[in-house]
Amino acid sequence: MATQSFDIGKAIFWFFIRFGEKPGGALWLFAFQALCALVLVALSVMMMGPAYINLFELIEADANGGLSDADALRLVFDIVMPFLTYGILIIPLSLLFVVMFQGAWLRFLTKGEVKPVVPIRFGGDEIRLIGVNLLYLVVAAVAYFGVAMLIGIFGFGAVMMAHGGGDAGAIGIGGGLLAFVAFLAVLVALLVFAVRLASAPALTVLDGRLRFFESWDASKGVFWQMLISYVVAYAVMMVIGGTLGFVVQLALLAALFPMLIDMAEIAEQGSQVDVDALLASIQSSLSQPGTLLALIVGFFLLYAFQVMLEAVWHSIGAYNAVRVRSGGEGEASDAPTLAADHPMGASPSEG
Repeated sequence: MATQSFDIGKAIFWFFIRFGEKPGGALWLFAFQALCALVLVALSVMMMGPAYINLFELIEADANGGLSDADALRLVFDIVMPFLTYGILIIPLSLLFVVMFQGAWLRFLTKGEVKPVVPIRFGGDEIRLIGVNLLYLVVAAVAYFGVAMLIGIFGFGAVMMAHGGGDAGAIGIGGGLLAFVAFLAVLVALLVFAVRLASAPALTVLDGRLRFFESWDASKGVFWQMLISYVVAYAVMMVIGGTLGFVVQLALLAALFPMLIDMAEIAEQGSQVDVDALLASIQSSLSQPGTLLALIVGFFLLYAFQVMLEAVWHSIGAYNAVRVRSGGEGEASDAPTLAADHPMGASPSEG
């Protein structure tokens, strides 16, 4: 079976096509992700809340001038410890959830599959996706050091030429132009690599094996179509996001307006800020049903948009992976096959 041609419209709306095929599974996956995010936020507030309360106490005590060195050290310790605990516990847990949900959404986008009951897993797909993400970081690090090296080379060359008696102004302008051209060249190269390697996570999930540089071959001949798809999808989502964000911000401003007025009045006290009054104002405002409803609805709307944005972004690479594998290529082979124009060179042939 021949590989399907690349359809830009399908690529842009691939997430919505999959959503139409299995809306219940997609909604359950989103709801479960929102629930996990809410739990992480609640844990973060529980862990970081005491740190901010101690910070307010430290500010108040310092303003009143009645803070001894021992008390200051104790308060600083009470402020720092929650941050350390947060870094040790919440950040790794958040990264784990990111990989698990990345795998879940990619299974949905490539196979139309949502696991029952608990839609996330930590298995082979997720472990391989960690490898893919680490390879992305390696490519980004190489690009970063490459840019830094180019800047250093041009800067060193300009200094040496000026030191040798050349026209400092002309050398500076010429060096700056060369550095700018080199910077643009690096950006173009990064753009090419980003698009050509965009299908790696989807191929990894679809094939059930680690796929990274194979994405280069999967995007052969469709670079411009993929780039246009990404640009159009990003523009559409930014328009939707800007409109949604404006509406949510207006609603939150209306709900939190009384608290903002109280905080402004407290701030006018200058160094004599009453921390208890500030905390009481915040607690009173957040205990109002209207404020709570606005915060919850705003959180879910903005989080839903973020999830949809990430899904639409990943769906272009997922569509390309599904398109390439529509001919049955590469599904049964353990060994990756690279074409002759691949940056790493062609795979060795037998016979």
